[in-house]
Amino acid sequence: MEAGLVSGDKIHMDGSLVDANASKNSVIKSSPEMIEQLRRCHSDELNKLDELKERKTPAKRYYTPKNKGMMISTDPDCEMVQHGRGESRPRYKTHRAVDDRCGVTTAVETTAGGVAENDKLVPLVEQHEKHTQIAVKTVVADTQYGTNENFQHCGERGICSHMADMELKQGRKKSEIFDRSEFEYDTQTDTYRCPAGAILSRKKCKTTRSGYEYACGKRICMACSLRIACTRSKNGRSIKRHINQEVIDRAKAESSSQIAKKDRVRRKWLMEGSFADAANNHGLKRSRWRRLWRVKIQDCLIAAIQNIRRLLKNTLKRPAAAERLAVRAMLDGLCDGKWDPESPYGRYVPLF
Repeated sequence: MEAGLVSGDKIHMDGSLVDANASKNSVIKSSPEMIEQLRRCHSDELNKLDELKERKTPAKRYYTPKNKGMMISTDPDCEMVQHGRGESRPRYKTHRAVDDRCGVTTAVETTAGGVAENDKLVPLVEQHEKHTQIAVKTVVADTQYGTNENFQHCGERGICSHMADMELKQGRKKSEIFDRSEFEYDTQTDTYRCPAGAILSRKKCKTTRSGYEYACGKRICMACSLRIACTRSKNGRSIKRHINQEVIDRAKAESSSQIAKKDRVRRKWLMEGSFADAANNHGLKRSRWRRLWRVKIQDCLIAAIQNIRRLLKNTLKRPAAAERLAVRAMLDGLCDGKWDPESPYGRYVPLF
């Protein structure tokens, strides 16, 4: 920051899987209840040997993980995760936030491989603000971070959300059925009006999704002439609305702007380039040690080394052409200019 390499107000974030220092042969399979009990007992025994003891709080999940019936005996902190079309293996995940100006890494989080990237948006923002003492104004991320919860957090904090909207990628296509935006919401009556003119009132409260479900009678939907273009459900069409939907809608509008799209293009080489450099030059993709707290040390060391390299690259000035020619002439005067591959001095052979 003293060198002027960190602006602090705009950050890019992403996550990358890291292969754990464990073999697939050490995987134990059983019922989810047995695995949970075994994981707890195994972790307690291993914590007795560790200087740093840390109790993990499980993240809130809206889905059932596929690896809940597996545990790695040699490293119980990692999880079995499949990457792309490859095989499933024990993995961790490193989450990063880099500054927009020069790509300096300002926040690092290390978790098990099954932790979703969108769960770490707020911790990365808070860690960045703690390190830089600068409030974040813009967050740039890919589709994995574009959830309603993250849009809400950014809207409440006054942060511009330049994240790709996950609903646009996973939601229904407009060519198949009516989109939620085609249903008109009335703030006074707290109801929706569908394209056919029917009124959808509030029916259920979705506590896990922090929202409400709006629907009309089943008979109305079944008799509607636009039913084929509206829903495939036998119970009729329903609309889900978040508790803070107005804040989310404003944040999603920001994510669809031209400035946000340009920032996401810049993120591809700035953020992903940081992971590529760490993988190619510093061994990020493979854990050197076992247990989560040791892998955290590895991730922080790699990030620190990359920051030092960026500091040297942007602060050390290369000698001017005239200075380089002067040094070359001085070396020519002291040496005969012959090439000697065995000489420790390199190209020139000293005359003294």
